[in-house]
Amino acid sequence: MTSMQWLQKILFYMSGRYGFDEFSKVLMAAGLVFGILANFIGGIWVSAVGIALLAYGALRILSRDKANRYRELQKYLSVKQIVQLRTRKLRNRWAQRKAYKIVKCPNCRQQIRLPRGRKKLRVTCPKCHETFIKKT
Repeated sequence: MTSMQWLQKILFYMSGRYGFDEFSKVLMAAGLVFGILANFIGGIWVSAVGIALLAYGALRILSRDKANRYRELQKYLSVKQIVQLRTRKLRNRWAQRKAYKIVKCPNCRQQIRLPRGRKKLRVTCPKCHETFIKKT
């Protein structure tokens, strides 16, 4: 058989299947990483997790239940977005740590950014309008 005939057979087999998406890619990559780690660590559980991740990724790719796979993808993307937002906030806070001090309002726990090096400041919370004094 020629390579074109193999390609046609694969395309025929994959018609109606969910296919390869971002979540499947992450599952397959994580499975491969766990498989490689199992060679260095030597744990049967690490290897089993790697095989399970690879199998689940393959199941998602070959599945005909597109609605459930799409729902799983949306859950993955929402979790990914939350993680990216938190890391972006931490990165920004780390970059501004020398110029600003983050304090919390004693009444409502709202975070407020104050400039450093101003000694004592009278702060008014923008959320609850509580006034308090903080040292920067």
